[in-house]
Amino acid sequence: MRKRPASSGARWIAGGWQLLKTRPGLVIGSVLLMYLLVFLTSFVPVIGMGAGYLIAPILGGGVIVIFARIAEILERAEDEPLAREQPIGFDLLFSQFSGQAPWRPLLGLGGVTILVNLAILLLLAAFLTAAMPDGGMAALNNPETTDSERLAQLLPILTSGSAMGIWLAVIVIYVLYLSAMLFAIPRVVLAGAGLTAALTASFRAVWLNWLPMLIFGLIWLALFMTIPLTAGLSAILLVPWAWAALYAAYVSIFPAEEPRAQTDDAVG
Repeated sequence: MRKRPASSGARWIAGGWQLLKTRPGLVIGSVLLMYLLVFLTSFVPVIGMGAGYLIAPILGGGVIVIFARIAEILERAEDEPLAREQPIGFDLLFSQFSGQAPWRPLLGLGGVTILVNLAILLLLAAFLTAAMPDGGMAALNNPETTDSERLAQLLPILTSGSAMGIWLAVIVIYVLYLSAMLFAIPRVVLAGAGLTAALTASFRAVWLNWLPMLIFGLIWLALFMTIPLTAGLSAILLVPWAWAALYAAYVSIFPAEEPRAQTDDAVG
């Protein structure tokens, strides 16, 4: 794995823009369709929210396949200009549901997301149980209590000095989780890595390239701050662009000549 200079963060974003503007309808449409399907899945009775977490990495793998196909066409177009006209279908979004695709480790990534969120919820629940005064939890669970009354009870506790340690722990957990997940999907789909190998490689890539990753994150933070100013409309462009930039970052950090890894504990 090679480290990049600090300017790589901006170059990754420029690379994502190149992918986006090459096939804007396909990129924007596939990413928005992915989120729409995950959102609709959350309404499935009983299993809704968990099912959404589980299928999100599988659909995300399809998005990565689309980017890989666009990048391949762009590379070929340097010698074959007509290669730009090669069609790419939305069916690639569902390519990782195939029996030949590494859907098992992708499913495992969704399971990791569920476990991390459950751990954080349990941590917060344990803190609230210990911090609430006698009868406080019963009042919160009382069906006659309004949302504003619940908020009035929780806000002083969640913003107290004793809660700062809990919030710090939550931030640390999420930073570690995001580091392990950032490149995990492309590692599974493009390098054939298993669950543990993909998480490990992503975590190592993020921390070995912490400076360009920091620049990358700060630029995106600034861009995403425009979303409230546009009533959410800019998200239609920025979210697909962010996925494309993530793919550009992946191919920049991980050498193209790296052989496909063998799957491990959650092989596909």
